[in-house]
Amino acid sequence: MITMYAWPSTADGPDALPMVHFTTDQQESGEVTPDGVQVWMFDTAIRDGGWAQFTDFEAWSAPAEGWQAFYRREDDVLAVTGPGSCEGWYQGGLGADSDWVGAAAAQQSVVLLAAPVQHPSLYAYAVEAGAAFALLVPLVVI
Repeated sequence: MITMYAWPSTADGPDALPMVHFTTDQQESGEVTPDGVQVWMFDTAIRDGGWAQFTDFEAWSAPAEGWQAFYRREDDVLAVTGPGSCEGWYQGGLGADSDWVGAAAAQQSVVLLAAPVQHPSLYAYAVEAGAAFALLVPLVVI
């Protein structure tokens, strides 16, 4: 079983979007390309789930088809599911602060972020390398 981690953050601005960075300790799937390069653990899920390159805002700025997220305030649990191999994408604690919860309740959507990095502080490097992905998902806050 793979342990997935989720870090909440909020984009700056008057209509701040809640975001969640996803990563795992295990980055390689065990597969190797014909060139001998390790395949990223989420490679298939990124294709199946309709994720887009982070830099392609037009591709991920509309709600993703087949995705849904729920956030439960009372125990800080986020549940996210999507199509295909993304079914049951994440369920667990989030560690969301009041700014994130407020933005989530106001926007009723969340930007999911994934990249082959082990911490969200490294996400910018993945964006630069063209290996960062995003998805806009409808969110119900209860």
